[in-house]
Amino acid sequence: MKGFLIENFEKWRKKLMGESVTIILIGSNNFDLALVTKVWSLNPIEVIVILSNSENKELISYLKSKECKVIVKEETGQNEGYIAALNEAIGDIFLFINSNDSTIQTEQIELFLEPIISSRADVVLNNISPSFLQKRVKQWPDCLTLCRQVFNDSLGFNHFLIDSLLSLPHAFTKKVKKSLGTDCYENLVVAHLKILENDFNISRHISIESQFIGNHYTPEQSHYTIPISDTEIKELNMFLEAWIEWFRIHGERGNYHDGGRRRDIVEDIKKSNKLSDYATIHMGSGRTSSLYGGKQLSIVIPAQNEETTIGAVISQARLAEPLEIIVVVNGSNDKTEEIAKQYGTTVLVFEEALGIDVGRAIGALFAKGDILLFIDADFPIHFRDLQQFGLSVANGADIALNDLNIDYFPLYVVNLYKYLLNMICNCKELGVGSLVAVPHAISRSCLNGIGWDSLINPNLAHVKGIL
Repeated sequence: MKGFLIENFEKWRKKLMGESVTIILIGSNNFDLALVTKVWSLNPIEVIVILSNSENKELISYLKSKECKVIVKEETGQNEGYIAALNEAIGDIFLFINSNDSTIQTEQIELFLEPIISSRADVVLNNISPSFLQKRVKQWPDCLTLCRQVFNDSLGFNHFLIDSLLSLPHAFTKKVKKSLGTDCYENLVVAHLKILENDFNISRHISIESQFIGNHYTPEQSHYTIPISDTEIKELNMFLEAWIEWFRIHGERGNYHDGGRRRDIVEDIKKSNKLSDYATIHMGSGRTSSLYGGKQLSIVIPAQNEETTIGAVISQARLAEPLEIIVVVNGSNDKTEEIAKQYGTTVLVFEEALGIDVGRAIGALFAKGDILLFIDADFPIHFRDLQQFGLSVANGADIALNDLNIDYFPLYVVNLYKYLLNMICNCKELGVGSLVAVPHAISRSCLNGIGWDSLINPNLAHVKGIL
């Protein structure tokens, strides 16, 4: 077996040493000159060096003396040098290496290219996930790694974690270049998207330690309380452009299902403006309270088959002194409705399941209070904690969120999405705060501003609230 592996290794190594590989060195004008010797030892058909300016005449002269093709492109943020090198490259395989990477070895490069040389892959990415997995258990994710992970996850490649074309080295074949063209490489995230979309064979078989922006963020720098930087804004824009392309291809929901939300019922209620056509309504009792500065509190509880907890949930909610408690019973086949009525709440009964967010939206439509507090039916929350949300709105806030920004790592994937959404909205300081999580409360003016129907997608309501 050992002899067989060595023999095959030598076969593809001989192929690698042929005139089929273009090596492209990307970086600043101060790069490791020894790298030039290393890559030429692989006997590529050409070595192309991308420089950001032409000031270092001595360096350019040295590179040309080593038979390197030199492309000088000023830093514009448009990857002009990358595209120019790719357009000029004549090899069958294009290998991109960080020109500052003084530690990379020729043996690593050979192993890196093996899947392409042996025709098992069209694209090879640097698997930097091992170092990422160690880092994420210790700190909040920096903007770049956060975007990388959520982007791959949102496209259905969660197993890629943060690996993408943004990492060097990476390599792909002439087939990929011919299929995609070169314009998409203006934004490497867009190019990464197109590679994933076109079902190319992708290998991530080896991890080569390499510097990338995310490595430079300390736990203190990446913390959610640190204001977003100009660099982070540029990173976000790069990914947003790629997501826009994704939605252009797959529609405004990006091929995602709606999680059982009955948007159709919401649309029908909006058209008819008559909730009683769709729900059985049982009016309950409440009380006016002086606790909230003259404002009154409505508590909304969506519930589906919660007979074991609904009583305790209502009992604590009642002590928060609400004007009304609205239980939206939907799709239940147990005693949830009966128990809710026994506790004197207003009960809206739907035979079919609505989805929890639709239940909240319909409850908000029916509510009369100045402050709307949303909780779930599956676990009771102490009334003094519930009161704090109402008091926050009574004292001037339009939205009071549950603070879940505890330093407990790694962040669950849903929290990664919440955090990224807040970054995109230039509200990094909210961390993972979101209208997805309960309890949360909103003012009547907020509800009027964002529209009750926006609550069927709490992320949309969250963004509208910020705007």
